[in-house]
Amino acid sequence: MNKKIIYGISIAAVAFISAGTILFSRSESHAEQGKKAEAPVEVSAYTVEPKVIDSVIVASGALGSRNSSMLSSKVMGKVISLTVHEGDQVSEGKLLMKIDSGEITAQTIQARAAYNNAKLQYDRIKSLFDAKASTQMEMDQATLGLETAEAGLKAAKAMESYTNITAPISGQIVEKRINLGEMAMPGQPLIKIEDNRNLRLEVTVKEQEVLHIRQGQAVTVQIDAMPGKDLKGTVSQVVPASDVRTHSFVVKVDVPATAGLITGMYGKAFFRTGKHEAIVVPKSAIVNLSGITGVYMIGPDGGAVFQMVQTGEVHGNDIEVTTGLKKGDRVISDKHLGRIEGKKVVLADNSGHGDTVTR
Repeated sequence: MNKKIIYGISIAAVAFISAGTILFSRSESHAEQGKKAEAPVEVSAYTVEPKVIDSVIVASGALGSRNSSMLSSKVMGKVISLTVHEGDQVSEGKLLMKIDSGEITAQTIQARAAYNNAKLQYDRIKSLFDAKASTQMEMDQATLGLETAEAGLKAAKAMESYTNITAPISGQIVEKRINLGEMAMPGQPLIKIEDNRNLRLEVTVKEQEVLHIRQGQAVTVQIDAMPGKDLKGTVSQVVPASDVRTHSFVVKVDVPATAGLITGMYGKAFFRTGKHEAIVVPKSAIVNLSGITGVYMIGPDGGAVFQMVQTGEVHGNDIEVTTGLKKGDRVISDKHLGRIEGKKVVLADNSGHGDTVTR
């Protein structure tokens, strides 16, 4: 019995030692794999040096037309003709709408009859006066009657012309507030036309910046709906009155006619006001971790270190860094998937190889 117990204990001990050896071997294997997984990350680096760049004032605003017109009714009547819709292009003088007003029509007919009667009376008296068969007083009365009737006819025609709504400018119909068959009322806005060939961006600038902006200054304009496209604008007006609440001024920038531009689009104006020295890094160096903007720097031990920064204006492929970096810092200039802080890095050379960064 004792021999069996001893034999069982021996077998158990051997099994335990074997299991421990296997586990140790596996742990050692995992450790070796971990070391392989921590291989240096190949990166490109950029050494920070201050550069002289353009000083730029950036202001936002919306596109509007330099020439627009809101048409309204001067008479009351039913709309019997409506030839346009929103988005239509119209030429100056085009008939857009006709309003039916029986009262005005009757007044015109009456005024024309009165004029014709006064003209006949004038012609008759004139013939008699030339033949010395009428007095000067009769001639004066006939002349006055004709002039009065003529003035009445002109007034009636003017009122009648108000029933025809025509385009005062060439442009695009951007708003229509009445439909065929509805009743138009005096003073009621009906149709809005904007000259979309002549657009301007109206932006607001701070009072400490407006002194650097002048009429005729060249401006770079970027429209949000057209990313990556720069337009050449010109300052047409700096409105000499500020908003007392925001201490800002309105600046109007004329924008050249460009396909796709529509009034109401938002955009930015970039006013270059001189030069200044600043630290810039490639845009590809900027990373965002959990809402925090920063860059990966190469630390003194050759590892990647996340550095929080504040960015400024974009200058081509570079972006200005206002805080967080100083001259001589080495910034990793290419983007990497995932987080690499703490990992060893290797600098890539032109052939795609490099050396591990050390102190």
